[in-house]
Order: sequence, then structure tokens, then C-alpha cells
Amino acid sequence: MLSSRQVKLLDFIIREHVKTAKPVGSALIAKKAGFKLSPATLRNEMAELEKTGYLAQLHTSGGRVPTDKAYRYYVNSLLETKKNLNLETGHKKKIKDALNGIPPDPREINKVVARVLSNLSENLVITGISQDQDFFKKGLVSLFENPEFKEFGEAFQLARFFEEFEGMFQFIEREFFNTLGAPRGIPVQIMIGKESPFRQIQHETVMCAKYGLPGNCVGSLTLVGPTRMDYEKNIALIKFMTEELNKLINK
Repeated sequence: MLSSRQVKLLDFIIREHVKTAKPVGSALIAKKAGFKLSPATLRNEMAELEKTGYLAQLHTSGGRVPTDKAYRYYVNSLLETKKNLNLETGHKKKIKDALNGIPPDPREINKVVARVLSNLSENLVITGISQDQDFFKKGLVSLFENPEFKEFGEAFQLARFFEEFEGMFQFIEREFFNTLGAPRGIPVQIMIGKESPFRQIQHETVMCAKYGLPGNCVGSLTLVGPTRMDYEKNIALIKFMTEELNKLINK
């Protein structure tokens, strides 16, 4: 059980690492986070978070980075409290404008969903129709611009997932989409790092959601990004997009 101080500390480290992609040290925390604690006390708290599996130290003299366990704790907190999941007005307008006047064609709608979400999230987005092998993929180049993918091996593994997605979709459909049920609250399934059964994306986060399409079709979207993604923004994007799509179908 984390103390309230450890929760605040972990929250700051996650947010800072999401912004900078750099390890977070005690000196930076003391300077920016407003903790009235000495660097030594902060280091002790960080050491305890590392011991319990929430932080990792990449180099002996460096700061810490969040682990999959830390991101899972953070995401669960977001989903339970629903705080900070309100999408900014500019993003809402872009989604509404993109869907305004769109023809009632499932394939055309999926093209727009993939394009808009990949642009706004700067991550890879794949859309499809349940029980159909027709997919639209956008955002691989933007995803590779993240520092996590500068190493060839990591980029290669993710590219393989991208190319082999059709073969994996049935598993994703069965294991994840089908557990979502009726859209309510925040209908997003999230796999973080090694929670994924796919070896190619065990350093990434995968978000999955369903939405209604014309002709009694069911659309599916899969967003893939680094575990160091902006969870608040991406969950809010998917939530708002699926809500708008369901409104469109129910008109």
C-alpha cells in the first residue's frame, strides 16, 4: 500500500517522464514538485518505490523511470476517479469537424477515425470492423519519432506488429474487445508493456475500444504508443471519439 506521499511522488515522476522521456532525479523533484523534503528523504522514498517495483533505475548515478506497474497504478487511478479526462476544446472541435457530414459508409468512417486519432495522439492507430479483415493504419512515422524507437531493434519489432496485425486481430477481438461490453463510462481496454501477449509490443501500451457503425456494424480501434504515453489525453481522445461516433449512429 502506497502512502499519500508516495502516491504524489509517483504521480510527479510519471508526469515528468511522460513530458521529457528522461529519468527523474531527486534534485529535480525537490526543485519542481514542491515537496518540503530534503533530497536525501526523497531518495529514500524513491528507493522504496523502486524496491516495491514502481520505479527502475537505468544507471547507478541516474534518476528513476516508471515501470509497467507504476503506469498500471496510474491508469487505474485515472479510470476510477475519471479526473483529468476532459478533452481540450480544440481537440473536440477537430473530431466534430471531421465527423460532420461524413457519408454513412463504415469504411470511410474508419478511415477518418484512424487519421484524426493518429494526428491528435501522435501514435499509431488501426481501425477495423469486427469480424472483418479490412484495416486502416495511420501514424507509424509519428510513433517512430519518439525517443523510445531510436534503437533499430525496438522499431523493427513494432514494425513487425504493424505488418502482422491482421493475423493478431482475432486474438485481440476475442480477448480484449469482447470484454468491453456495452459502451458506458470509459469503454477502453488498456494493455501496458508486458501485460501484452505479443512479444513485439511489450515495451508499448495498447488501447482498444469499440464503437457503432452504420449497417449494424461494430467498429474497433487500436491505439499503440510508448508506455511513456500521455494516458490522460489518449483515454480522453478515445472516449470522446467513441461517444461522438455512437451519437452519429443513433441520429
